[in-house]
Amino acid sequence: MERWILLVSAEHAYQVLGPYASELDRLRALGRLNGNQSGNVLVLDVERGKYPAIRCVTTRGRSGMQNAHTKSSAAISPDTRIDELHLKPKALGIFLDNGLKTLRDLAALPEAELWAQHGIGQVTVEKLRSILHSAGLRFAPPADAVARLHWENRQRRAEVLRPAAPVPDDAAISALGLLPAALTAATRRGLKTVSDLVSYTPLELAGVMSRRAVRDTIERLRLFGRSLQPESPRRPNGFGLIERSEYLNSLSVRTPVKELRPLLGKRATSALRAAGFEAAGDILSRSLPERLSERDRVRVDRFALELRTSLETRRA
Repeated sequence: MERWILLVSAEHAYQVLGPYASELDRLRALGRLNGNQSGNVLVLDVERGKYPAIRCVTTRGRSGMQNAHTKSSAAISPDTRIDELHLKPKALGIFLDNGLKTLRDLAALPEAELWAQHGIGQVTVEKLRSILHSAGLRFAPPADAVARLHWENRQRRAEVLRPAAPVPDDAAISALGLLPAALTAATRRGLKTVSDLVSYTPLELAGVMSRRAVRDTIERLRLFGRSLQPESPRRPNGFGLIERSEYLNSLSVRTPVKELRPLLGKRATSALRAAGFEAAGDILSRSLPERLSERDRVRVDRFALELRTSLETRRA
């Protein structure tokens, strides 16, 4: 099914103006009715093999009020009145009852407040978002700090679709426009700035978020000319004295527990992950789970001692 705009007037007769993409198309069609000219703008749902269905009809007559609407609807602006937009009566009544008269008043509201109103649905919100964008406006950010962070992230993701200027180290990670799941995982881990994020390697980041989120994060960083830390060379499963020491030197407190399986063994690694241990630093700072066997507990204790010694040596 397709949606088209039809203009009917004494001057234009029947004129098909093209497909209906947004509410702005209907307002532009009204702008074609100049002066005191009367006419109708029809939005039609056209489906093959069926008669066109009239979705809405906007009539412009010769009265003074309608002429005022003609002038204001021709070019949408922040001062465009809400009652000039073709909204559902229930949604229009909600806006007018709350003292909202122009698009500028509407842009002062967070989008979440519209979703909370009974009688305002997805179609209305998307239509208003498109109209505000045409007027150079957008909905206000939410008041809650976490919701505002995700709101800024969504705005950034929608805006930046091609390589952009590099972001500074102290910029918030919402400036990258990450996937919502990636942003949630990063903030839960305590990552607040771009500098915090780019200090991770892809392997370390995989212990914080899903692989899809890691891939998308790498792509978003590349858009801004940034990248994660390079990976340390992988070691084989068998360790001699020298190889084990070198491998320990390549680890950090952020290394995912699942990558420690060559040192801890399959059972110990599974038990730690089941108990909520995500990174090597958790092994150094938390009590080991009771379900660990004595043999596995000795192995984990040995690893913790070796890792702590390795970290202190590197700091020195």
